[in-house]
Amino acid sequence: MENNLNKVLKELSKNKNDFYMISSSDENLDEYVPEENKRLRWLTNFSGTNGIALISKKKKYFFTDGRYLLQAKKEIKKDFQIIDLSDEDFFSFIKKTISNKKLLIDFRLFKVNFIKNLIKISQLISLKIKHDNNNLIDKIWENRPTEKKREFFFLNHEISGENTSSKKKKIFANSKYDYIILTSSASICWLMNIRGYDLEHTPLVFCKAIITKSYTKLFIDKSKIPNSTKIRKGLNILDITKFDKEITNLPKSSKILLDSEVSYFYYELMINSGLKPDLQNDPCELIKCQKNDIEIKNARKFHIWDGVSLVKFFHWLEKQNFNLGLNEIKVSKKLEEIRKSNTRFFSCSFDTISACGKNGSIIHYNPKQNNKKLESGELYLCDSGAQYIGATTDCTRTIYLGSHRPKKEFVSNYTRVLQGHINLAMLKFPYGTKGHQIDSIARYFLWQNGMDYNHGTGHGVGSFLGVHEGPQSISKRINKFVLKKGMIVSNEPGYYKDNKYGIRIENLLLVKLSKYRGFLEFDDLTLFPYERNLIDIEMLSNQQVSWINEYHEKVYKKLKKYLSEEIKSWLYKKTRKI
Repeated sequence: MENNLNKVLKELSKNKNDFYMISSSDENLDEYVPEENKRLRWLTNFSGTNGIALISKKKKYFFTDGRYLLQAKKEIKKDFQIIDLSDEDFFSFIKKTISNKKLLIDFRLFKVNFIKNLIKISQLISLKIKHDNNNLIDKIWENRPTEKKREFFFLNHEISGENTSSKKKKIFANSKYDYIILTSSASICWLMNIRGYDLEHTPLVFCKAIITKSYTKLFIDKSKIPNSTKIRKGLNILDITKFDKEITNLPKSSKILLDSEVSYFYYELMINSGLKPDLQNDPCELIKCQKNDIEIKNARKFHIWDGVSLVKFFHWLEKQNFNLGLNEIKVSKKLEEIRKSNTRFFSCSFDTISACGKNGSIIHYNPKQNNKKLESGELYLCDSGAQYIGATTDCTRTIYLGSHRPKKEFVSNYTRVLQGHINLAMLKFPYGTKGHQIDSIARYFLWQNGMDYNHGTGHGVGSFLGVHEGPQSISKRINKFVLKKGMIVSNEPGYYKDNKYGIRIENLLLVKLSKYRGFLEFDDLTLFPYERNLIDIEMLSNQQVSWINEYHEKVYKKLKKYLSEEIKSWLYKKTRKI
C-alpha cells in the first residue's frame, strides 16, 4: 500500500497539484463498490464503506465515521492522521487546514452537494479545485481486477408486485417535470423490475435512466442485456456510454428533475450545457420504501426460511468443540453453506460480520482482517443476511460460547441492549413520527449507565435490493422522512467495549397500522431466539418478559415444522418461557 501511495504522490507532483482526494465510492455512488473500483482500498488498505483520503507529499488525512474508526486504525498505516467525522466537520477541517493549494479530485466519485460545499469553502481559502478527468488511480493501478459482466434479468409479478407502468404513474402524479433523470441503479432496478450481478451482495445492474410520462430511456452496458429481452412498449435501451450526450441534448426550456444524490460531474455537465435541472429527492425512493402487499408477503415467507437457516447454524455451532481450530471465517462459511441450501438463495446481503471476543468491538468487522479462533468463555457476534429472489434479510445475534457461566458484565450489558431492542419493538407511535424522534428509546437503558453505541439504531431495507435503503432511518441524526406503513427498518442497538467484546441484537421490523387510530407500530420479521444465558430476568420489567415469551412462542411456532426432531427439540429449549 505504501508503494501505491508513493505512485499517486509522484503523479500528483507531475501535474503540479498539491493535494489529491479520493473516497470509498465509485462513479455509481452506491454504498458498496465492485472489486475493480475499490480505489480507496488500493491506496490505503481501508476496506470499509465510508472513507475519504486527502493526501499530499507532507500531509495525509483519512476521514471516517464512528462505525469504522477502530477498523481504520487497524488497517491504515500510521502515516495517516485519522479523523472521526462524528467529532470533526469535514468542511470546517478543510477551511482551517488547507489554503492557497491545488486540489485534484474526480467529480464523478462525489455527490453534488459535497462538491458544492467544497467549492464554497475553496473560494474563501484560495483553494483551486481541478477535476481529475482520467482518474489518476485508474491510470497507474497495475493488475486492476476486470469487471465480471453478466446479463441482467426481469422480475415477474410474483416478486415485484407491481409493473413499471403503475410505478411510473405514481412517480409522475402531480409532477411538473417533463423529464426525470435517475442515476441511482437501485431506483432504476426497482422501477424497471430488473436485477443483476454487478455487486457481490446487492442484485443490481449499473444503469442510468431518463424517464418521461410516455417513454423511458435506459442506459446500460449493452453486453449485459439478455438476448431473450423483448423491447417493452415505451422502453428504449441505449449503451451507457451515450448517457452524457443524451442528458446534455435535452431541450433547454424543459423542466428537469435531477436526483439530488447525483454525481457532481453530471450536474456540472448539464449546467454547462445551458440546462437548469432542479435537484430534488429521488422520486423512486419515496415509493419503493413502502413495500407492496406481495413484497411484504415475500418478506414474511423468506424470513421464515432465513430463521430456519439461523437455527440450523447456531445449533451446529453450539455442538462444536472450540479447541479444534474453529475460527471466524470457517463458521461464517458454514452459515452461508446452510443458507445456500434454499433454492431461492441469491447471495449474502453483505459480508458476514463473524466476530469473537475483542473483534466484536469493531462495529463493521470483517474476519478477513484477523480471523480469530473461537474460544470458550468469549462472546461471539454474528451479523449476517441473505438475498433471496424475493426478499432481503439482516439479523444480528450475540451468543456466549461454551458451557461455563458467563461473566456478570456480559449478562448485564447484554440485557441492557436487549431492553432497548424490546422497547423499540413494542413501541406504538403516531403518524408523522420520524426515526430520530424514537432513537433514544433503544439507548435509554445504556444511557442510564453511561454507555452508548456509535452507530444508528435502524436502517431501511430493500426488497431483493440493498440491505441498506433510504430514505427512512432510526438514529441520532435528524431525518426529515417519516416512518410509514409498509416500510422495513432494522432494530439494532449495541454496546462495544474497545478491544474487549461487542454486543449487538438486530431484527428487521415491518411498520404496520396500530389498533389505535392514527398510530403505527412494528411487527418483527426476523425469527430467531435471544440468548437465554445472557439475560438477567431481574433487570427486565414484566412487560419486557411477556414480550420475549410471546416472541419466542412465535419463533417456535413458525419454524418447528421445517426442522428435524433433534433441532426442533433444541429450539424448543431456546424458546421456552423465561
